[in-house]
Amino acid sequence: MLTQIFKERYGKTLIGACLILIAIYLGAGWQSQKDWHTQYNYLYSDEFIYDYTNHPSYYVKSYDGEKEIRYESIDAYRQDVLTIGKNHDGNDTYFYNDFSYAQPQLILLTLFILGFLTFFVDYRTNFTRFLLTLPVQKKTLFRKKIGFVSLAISMALLIGIVGNCLIRSLMIDQSYFMIPIANLLLSGLSTFFTNILVFMVGLFLGISLGNLVTGPLSVLFVLFLSTIGSNFYSSFRLLYSLAFLNGKEDVYAPFSLWIAWPEGRYYDWWVYLLYAGLFLLLFVVMEKVFLALSLDNEGEYVTVPFLRAPAYWIMALGTWFYLFMANYYPHDFFYIKLYDDFSETYQGIIFRSLLLLFVCLIISLLMVYPKALMGWWHKRRNKLT
Repeated sequence: MLTQIFKERYGKTLIGACLILIAIYLGAGWQSQKDWHTQYNYLYSDEFIYDYTNHPSYYVKSYDGEKEIRYESIDAYRQDVLTIGKNHDGNDTYFYNDFSYAQPQLILLTLFILGFLTFFVDYRTNFTRFLLTLPVQKKTLFRKKIGFVSLAISMALLIGIVGNCLIRSLMIDQSYFMIPIANLLLSGLSTFFTNILVFMVGLFLGISLGNLVTGPLSVLFVLFLSTIGSNFYSSFRLLYSLAFLNGKEDVYAPFSLWIAWPEGRYYDWWVYLLYAGLFLLLFVVMEKVFLALSLDNEGEYVTVPFLRAPAYWIMALGTWFYLFMANYYPHDFFYIKLYDDFSETYQGIIFRSLLLLFVCLIISLLMVYPKALMGWWHKRRNKLT
């Protein structure tokens, strides 16, 4: 019975979403090999041979100070430009292009929004209310719905990722494609884990947020924060360098925690376990939220009371810390010490940090507890009158 209901409710939309995911991956793979063949044809054209012969300064391998280090021959240049997956030491190769037509942002955005809408739309259109009237346990409803949607999405992702890897590895000359197929598929597995995590975060927000206005606004804010994720990561690297290396060296993590496209890098074994633990945690919390859903809380920002306090503190302190790092506030403390002419002061940095914290606390309070605040305001106004 449930399977038939879910087919009628989600079938067409789910098929469309799966086809979009597969098309993005296969289209990107096709475009990658097409770009490689276009470059290959150009490098063996008379136009390129003439240009390389008459303008050698345009095709430099690297620099030794201001001195140009050129390629030994035109064939050496072709080999370097066309080879995909070669190892680099420092800046040995000046010109580099792996012809990877990657679309991770589009995939992750699609999965996140799809995950969010899976529960949010049902909650706002009363389909969840209909499901709760069925003679089926809530736990069974939740698990069958999650299984129905997640299985389709997972299959689409696997087909798309494997197809992308095969298109690139089989349609590009093997003498130039240096990424071992095993590494490429492992990179695809890492990409799959990342995709599923983003999808589950969307599911979690969709089942946790219930207000028609502030719910989508919160999702848009999360998407905005994701656009400065590179600043957040760079800030951590720079902070470590300032704290322990006096800012002399840039620092990269010795392992990857975020792989969003199959390009040859893959997670260490313990990262897969970490992701699996996050999947399980999100599943358990989402199930608890679904079991606690009540029509009495319809329209609330957070759909269940026991999540409101955690949601408030995570929103307030998490957003503050994220923006605090992404805007490089902590680094100013070190710059004051390192540079005598640095314009900032300790008092100014502390004031900006506290102001940001205050704004995050107030906005989070207005989002999570609007009804409680309105009730408090009416009581206070009645006492004054």
